[in-house]
Amino acid sequence: MIRKLYALSKFETRIVLSDKAIFLFTLIFPTVYFLFIALTRGVNASGQAFYSVIPGFWTYMVLVGVVNQITSAIVTMRENNFLKMFTFIAGDKRLIYYANLIPQVVIIQAEILIFDVVAAVIYHANPAVLKFMAAAWLANFIIIPVVSFFTSLILIIPVKVQTMGALMTGYIFLGLALAYVQTSSMTIKTLLTAINPGNFIINMYLLLIPGNGRLDNLVMLVVVAIVYLAVSNIVISRMSLNSATTRA
Repeated sequence: MIRKLYALSKFETRIVLSDKAIFLFTLIFPTVYFLFIALTRGVNASGQAFYSVIPGFWTYMVLVGVVNQITSAIVTMRENNFLKMFTFIAGDKRLIYYANLIPQVVIIQAEILIFDVVAAVIYHANPAVLKFMAAAWLANFIIIPVVSFFTSLILIIPVKVQTMGALMTGYIFLGLALAYVQTSSMTIKTLLTAINPGNFIINMYLLLIPGNGRLDNLVMLVVVAIVYLAVSNIVISRMSLNSATTRA
């Protein structure tokens, strides 16, 4: 099983790196936008300003990276009937999903690291901010898979390639919009985190801000993550291998 996963991950990595367009929306766009804002409006180099601005960029990069590079890739494979072929070779649909997930985690992390270097220079990051950045970057090794598992729910929807772009774009915009809905109500916060991966991402980052750690928020995020993992494994193992066009 490990050998199959390694071989499939290596194959997926070659495919991913052959498409340079994946870096456009996940790395180039947010970095250029960040630099444009910094150069035209100026930057408040305080740690508090960093904590209030940069987690939003990270949230965008993770959500867009996961949806475009993982979830959409699996849907495209299914619609082109490659998912059926690879599953026949691997023997398990979950292996295909994990083989796609592993290289994407590495790529998204590399993109965020490049962005972090730019942000650290612009903000003249102090040791406390650098420590926060390092903690957030390491946390992404948990955040990215969890968000990927949540967005796997899309795989149960009979999405056709022709409508996938519009659906994914709407999903990303809605996720980012809801991520900025802040409330003091733990009930509402839990509900938003449970239904929107954008809220899960931003709340994870906010939890890492010095002096901002709360046990109730941590427990809520852990519970939501466990639910994501449990449900997604069921979805991935039972998702249809046939394209939506074939089923239609």
